[in-house]
Amino acid sequence: MLDSGMLDELAEFCDPDRQGEDESTASQTALRKAIGVPEFTRYLKKYPPQGRGGEGDDRERREAYEEAVRAIKDNTCQLAKRQIGKILRLKGGGWDLRRLDATDAFRAVVATTSSDEDDGKRWSEIWERQVVKPSVKVVKRFLDE
Repeated sequence: MLDSGMLDELAEFCDPDRQGEDESTASQTALRKAIGVPEFTRYLKKYPPQGRGGEGDDRERREAYEEAVRAIKDNTCQLAKRQIGKILRLKGGGWDLRRLDATDAFRAVVATTSSDEDDGKRWSEIWERQVVKPSVKVVKRFLDE
C-alpha cells in the first residue's frame, strides 16, 4: 500500500485546506478508523508534506515514519489474527465455509492495458469462472438445504 501511494493519498485526505471538501462526515469518520489512517494522521500532523513546514530533522521524520509503518504492520497482523479466529469459530460451529480466490482475476486486471480489449475480456472470464460461478453454486446449495 505504501508503494502504491498510500502516504500521498492520506496527506491529501488530512490536508486542513481540504477538510470537508469531498466526503460526508460519516465516510470521513469511517475512513479514520481504517488501518494506516490513524497512524499516518499522527505522523502527518507532526510532519506535514514537504513545503508545509513541520518540525524536526530528517532523522526524526524518518524514525516517526518507521514507527507509523511498524504500527500499521502490528495492527494489520492483529486484524488478521482476529479474522482467522472468527473464521475458525464459524467453522467449528458447523458452518460449511468455502474459500474463493480472486487473485488471478485481480492479477489480470492489473496486467490489463487500457487499449487492449482482449485483456478486459480475459479478467472478466477469470472472474466469472473462479468467483461468480462458485459463489452462485454455494448460495444455491445453501438456499436448497
